[in-house]
Amino acid sequence: MTSHSTTGVPHPRASRRPAGMATAVGALGLAGLLSLAACSSTAARAQGTPASQAATGVASGNTTAGTATPNTATASPATSTGVAPTSAAATSPATGPAPSPYSTLTLTEHATGTTVSIPVGDTVRLVLNSTYWAPPISSAPNVLSPVGRPMTATGSGPGCHPGSGCGTVTARFVARTAGTARLTSSRTSCGEAMACTPAQATFTVTVVVTAAR
Repeated sequence: MTSHSTTGVPHPRASRRPAGMATAVGALGLAGLLSLAACSSTAARAQGTPASQAATGVASGNTTAGTATPNTATASPATSTGVAPTSAAATSPATGPAPSPYSTLTLTEHATGTTVSIPVGDTVRLVLNSTYWAPPISSAPNVLSPVGRPMTATGSGPGCHPGSGCGTVTARFVARTAGTARLTSSRTSCGEAMACTPAQATFTVTVVVTAAR
């Protein structure tokens, strides 16, 4: 009878069995990983994630593998409308100073002996053609009041020489209230060493002031 050695040398059969079991376990582990990767790939196709991305997630132990990340980038809406903004200053009409509601009536020495009518607020402007005329005056300053002082302007040009009285006397009067006033002036000379006739010596105009417009 042959006796078995107990010196610690493993029996040939005993040593082969563990190696075969390790190979079987390794084969089962690899087959399991491949099967899990295949399932993950199938799930990834259903969710729209590439199989390679899902397989990578499984192999690395990523718990979010196989989940498609939504694209959060959105196109910004166009802000330009193609219409240039218009400022209020460009669309508003240009405005100037409001026109005066009053007017001015201009009279010369040829208006002597006449009657004119103006409303309250209007102005009479007298222009007498000779520097020999005295400053015009109003018979009723409360009705027709002088505006400033009369102005004398000396003329120039052919026929204008010292002593001829070439020029103008200008006076202005404003209508203050309804009523009647006379504007008068006089002169004694009608030119160089030339006396005036009675018709040339005086100026009178009657102004009737009516109520305001």
